[in-house]
Amino acid sequence: MNKVIAAALSLVASAAIAAPPAREAPVWGTPSTPEDLQILHEFSVCVAERHPREAEALLASDFTTEEYNDQARRLAQETTKCIPVGRLRFNQVLFAGGMAEALLRRGHGPLDLAARTAYDPKRPPIQARGETEMMALCAVRAAPAAVEALLATPVASARETEVEAALGPAIGGCLKAGMTLRLNRPMLRAVLALAAHRLAADHGAGR
Repeated sequence: MNKVIAAALSLVASAAIAAPPAREAPVWGTPSTPEDLQILHEFSVCVAERHPREAEALLASDFTTEEYNDQARRLAQETTKCIPVGRLRFNQVLFAGGMAEALLRRGHGPLDLAARTAYDPKRPPIQARGETEMMALCAVRAAPAAVEALLATPVASARETEVEAALGPAIGGCLKAGMTLRLNRPMLRAVLALAAHRLAADHGAGR
């Protein structure tokens, strides 16, 4: 056998039996780099696509409770096929926000948030679970096109930063008097996505 061919076959055989890279369990703690944020977002989308019912059930629960946090951790840990090779830094709110974005797109082309989150006087009012969610619900209804534009941007990108800055007036107009918004950019995107999902789910339930 030609020595070159033999060497090539040897390399192929070695590659075939090489152990795959280890997948690590999620690391609890807020992502700190753009790469961390992108990996977590991709993970969140994967979980929502594989387990849409479980994701919907989680997002329908009260995210201010410890039970919600436990359910989020459990869903993340059980969806092992979505865990990326290497390190996944995890935050429950960012995880939920990423799933909310995926579920908003599921079965839809354009998000069309203006139509899907519009106020319906026939529906009972949505009870906000805290001042932050109240601001987010208000902002989605006040500027649905801008929120839709935000959710269309790549996570942790310069474009994301630009669009969030453009949302400033709408967010400011939705803040309760004397309230100071204490959210970084990733968390703001997440709470707006969660608010949009909640409004869209409520709007759909009224049909």
